[in-house]
Amino acid sequence: MESDDRKSRLIRSTAAVAAPTLASRVLGYVRDLLQAYYLGTGHGADAFTIAFTIPNLFRRLTGEGAMTPAFVPTFTELKRNRDRSGLWAFGNVFFWDLALVMAVTTGLGVLFAPGLVKVIAYGFGDVAGKWGLTIFMTRVMFPYLFFITLAALATGILNSFGRFFVPASTPILFNVAVIAAVTGWAGSAREPALVFAAGVVIGGILQLALQVPFLWKEGMRFTFGLSFRDPVVRRVGRLMIPGVFGASVYQVNFALSRMIASGLEKGSTSALYYASRIEELTLGLFSIALAAALLPAFSEQVAARDIGEMKKTLGFSLKLTAIVSFPAAAGLVALNVPIMRTLFERGMFDRGSTALSASCLLFFAFGLPFVSGVKVVAPAFFSLKDTRTPVAIGIIVMLVNAAASLLLMGSLRVGGLALSLSLSQILNFILLLVWLERRVGPTDKGRWAVSAAKSAAAAAVMGTILRLAWPVLAVDRAAFVVRAAALAGAIVSGMVIYLGLLRLVSPADVKSVFGLLKKAAGKEKP
Repeated sequence: MESDDRKSRLIRSTAAVAAPTLASRVLGYVRDLLQAYYLGTGHGADAFTIAFTIPNLFRRLTGEGAMTPAFVPTFTELKRNRDRSGLWAFGNVFFWDLALVMAVTTGLGVLFAPGLVKVIAYGFGDVAGKWGLTIFMTRVMFPYLFFITLAALATGILNSFGRFFVPASTPILFNVAVIAAVTGWAGSAREPALVFAAGVVIGGILQLALQVPFLWKEGMRFTFGLSFRDPVVRRVGRLMIPGVFGASVYQVNFALSRMIASGLEKGSTSALYYASRIEELTLGLFSIALAAALLPAFSEQVAARDIGEMKKTLGFSLKLTAIVSFPAAAGLVALNVPIMRTLFERGMFDRGSTALSASCLLFFAFGLPFVSGVKVVAPAFFSLKDTRTPVAIGIIVMLVNAAASLLLMGSLRVGGLALSLSLSQILNFILLLVWLERRVGPTDKGRWAVSAAKSAAAAAVMGTILRLAWPVLAVDRAAFVVRAAALAGAIVSGMVIYLGLLRLVSPADVKSVFGLLKKAAGKEKP
């Protein structure tokens, strides 16, 4: 009964993240739609994409990638061992220490922007105007790194107190800021890409500002004080150093792919970006939400020395991830072209842009279940305060991705880069799971692997049906409303087909999951 309570509590926490994440992804689509309309896959789009990639990559390395996995388990442990005043003394010191570090990092990023652009987009130097525009926008957007990293710290603190909804809502403000800036000024701007850059910085400020009142309510008073000698601060810092790479291996790999794409045909960098946005939308609806709920859950179990319960939570989460991610991947494979055409094909985003982006989406889809699996397994390492193992695995994965990219780009062009990312994430998931079992013992992988295989089989049949049925609708040249309605109908039909098939091949899993959903819905959300 207690195990079921924990599972339903995990589902409620996931739902508290997933609901605002869904709203944010919808607004993110509107933002991408505006970007596709005003920038297409031209030089301005490529320049903005690379310029945003640089501070965003640093943010993932210093924020969610390294700081959050190091901070949350430590903060959760302190909650059990310190009184409130001692807890917040550490929280305040860490906040201001991090603020100083990020201020210096931001300044260095602005100063050395030309060198960073040269590394990330080596192919831009040959295009007149593109190089200078990318450097300028990189400098404009680097302050975003300062605000979003502090926002990530605020999210980690609030998550540790069981508050998930408000932190998960902050990306909504980010998207609103960009959309408002673009709709207000992009039409009259000489270079619309600069308006997008300004909106990014404003959005980062709002993401931090929204969480400040809730931190205050929990007890944080933002009393200024610096103490890099504090033993707990130093412990978090030591955990962060390897985490800078290990926790963000996917982002490092993606940056590498963008660097290679910058030397391919025009629009390749943007095609990777648009396809990744669809993948992130799919991940955000469940996997990212589950990962946000798992880190504090695992951390509580490890702090209580209940490794057995942690392994049960891991197995349940992997089973749940498979049930959701395999049909999502199959749907993206089956409907890759209709999705890109319906969502983006207008303005500067033409049929060539659709074809280029759809090929990337197709290959991204194959890795989707494994990217989701990584987001479940990685928090288990972080809760154990082990950030070094993901580093070792990350180095292997990065080398495999680089080699596969160079091998596949010749025949598949930019699609080969997307496939390389997927293959590297399959390897990442397998290695993480193997090393975790060496650390904590067997995880009953046989049980959830059988469940995953059944989910994959049902999803494959569903995807095949959708792939064959779509051409029959003959709506590719119809009006947007007709195409959107047809796509929505296909997605809903696919869900119904999948659930029907899953109920045939795995009735126990369907009954168990729906029972937990019903139990979670009957209780107050966190």
